[in-house]
Amino acid sequence: MEPSSSVIARLGIAQTLAWGSTYYLSAMLATPMAKDLGVSAPTIFAAFSLALVVSALLGPVSGRMIDRTGGRSVLVATSLVFAVGLAGLGVAQGAVGLFAAWVILGIGMGAGLYEAAFATLVALYGHHSRGAITGITLIAGFASTVGWPLSAYIEAHIGWRGACLAWAALHLTLGLALNLSMPRMAAGANAPSEAVPSTRRIGRTRVTSVRSGRLPMR
Repeated sequence: MEPSSSVIARLGIAQTLAWGSTYYLSAMLATPMAKDLGVSAPTIFAAFSLALVVSALLGPVSGRMIDRTGGRSVLVATSLVFAVGLAGLGVAQGAVGLFAAWVILGIGMGAGLYEAAFATLVALYGHHSRGAITGITLIAGFASTVGWPLSAYIEAHIGWRGACLAWAALHLTLGLALNLSMPRMAAGANAPSEAVPSTRRIGRTRVTSVRSGRLPMR
């Protein structure tokens, strides 16, 4: 069965939201965030870097989880994790709250970005998922184009805390709805392993990338 354009669009938008509200958040909000929290701008980016490390370390775990439960359920769960992390960031009162929020976001990033999305497509469509994966990658490639100006616009009107809370609300509404709308994998269905790289292999690659200093590029 070939993936429908609707599935590709929905998952692509959900991934754009996930990337835009995590990887591209600090670039626009670091300065007002640092000033309000009483920390330096490098501290803001150190917290984000911690999230990248957490994300990479959780890669193998999330891969096994996706293998057991399917990508759809993991995507739904990470919509909630992203919302909690962004809400925590929006109410943080100092460095401790800042780093704690980014640890939560790192957990979401470790399971809720491309790996789970691609695993969902492979589980549903097998080798027919190749084109859909390309389409989602192209859509989510606009995450910075959407995320940067949107974060800047919201921050200019209701502050950086409001921007974080707005992103959290988007995950609870738009992101959650989009991920819940994904088709369920039929019971007993097995996707061909050659369709895309194993989720466990992807997880190991992420750990290696962080250890070697090569982070994912968008």
